[in-house]
Amino acid sequence: MQRALLICGLVRNPAHFAAYLEGVGRLAIPGLRVIFSTWTGELGAYPGIAELLARLGAHVVEQDPPDLKLPGHILHQALSLELGLSLLTDDVFVLKTRPDICGVMDVVHFMQRVPEPLEPARLPCPFTHRVLVAGMFAAHPTYINDIIFAGLAGDLRWLAGLPMVFGAKYPRLAPEQWLWATAFAPGNAVLDAYLSVNPGLVFSDAARNAALRAVLLDSPLFARAIATSAILAHDALGFLFPDPQAEVTQAACDACTLEALLWDDLPVPTLFYHPLAMTNTLGSQGLAEAIYGGRLQASAFGARVAEAIAEYARGGEVLMASERPMLAAEAAQLAALLRERVGIGDAQILVETPLGSQVRRGPPAWRPGGDAEGSAALEQQINQMRRTIDALTARLAGR
Repeated sequence: MQRALLICGLVRNPAHFAAYLEGVGRLAIPGLRVIFSTWTGELGAYPGIAELLARLGAHVVEQDPPDLKLPGHILHQALSLELGLSLLTDDVFVLKTRPDICGVMDVVHFMQRVPEPLEPARLPCPFTHRVLVAGMFAAHPTYINDIIFAGLAGDLRWLAGLPMVFGAKYPRLAPEQWLWATAFAPGNAVLDAYLSVNPGLVFSDAARNAALRAVLLDSPLFARAIATSAILAHDALGFLFPDPQAEVTQAACDACTLEALLWDDLPVPTLFYHPLAMTNTLGSQGLAEAIYGGRLQASAFGARVAEAIAEYARGGEVLMASERPMLAAEAAQLAALLRERVGIGDAQILVETPLGSQVRRGPPAWRPGGDAEGSAALEQQINQMRRTIDALTARLAGR
């Protein structure tokens, strides 16, 4: 089986990247292809990095960056991913990472894994084999780590499709959500309805986070969305990193409710609390399976999620399609509560008019060039996401 290491983006931290490349070289993995997908002229400022890449026999592929900046530079990310994958056939097993957030142990773990064929999909999913991820926000569907993941090149190509309509249709969409929704949202009526009112992360505001948690726990649509995420994680995803304390993880899950696992700062291995967003990242298959299998302390919310999992696991796509009117009503109800109780009011809502209906939504995730106010807002979002990534990276580094 052919394997490839695909490194995408800017160098950013040359010392870290150099140490990583040297470490990969010391592994001396026979047949491992190394590809660096970056922007035209990026390596001109880093001759030492260029020399290390040449020593590894890496293939450097460059392109001009796009002139449209989306939140978190997700368009740049998709283009970089697509270009690197274009050099590979569909059956190559790929570890995708980034120059400034990468570790040699990621490669070691990757070499210990093999592609796992998927059973026939119960929910819409384009993957043929399980895609391995580093973590996912438990309470935010499709909010999956977009920096480190692994899978067959043919499957990862689906992530680079990046529907532009999502940026206008789904509010407050983080770049991670946009990337993974590209694979999972098309054809999934539950995700489509939930993402149309997507609340996103609320940073450094305990009162608003408490209000958001209360609204979500009372929302039937949120329970359906968590159930859908659990099925997709069980059926199509896996975790790149092993859990050496799997038994401890399960024992901790037995003692906590689902809502606690989503939001509380708990002493659970491979569960990483984000102190600014006040929510948790799942870092192991055991945690995802505890949600899917209902192996948690009983609660009313957990029971609703378990009921939805059982319902959609029997034939979710057809059932979800028949439920679209109900899901739209639940989305409108959730949007009203988010606006009233949390102050989040940019959902996409279909309202009745004398002639039929009208969509009301907030502004899209981009602005035309030259819009200083829009550019400042985008930069603020980018900076916030960088802080979020840094916090998650620190958590993952301490595993």
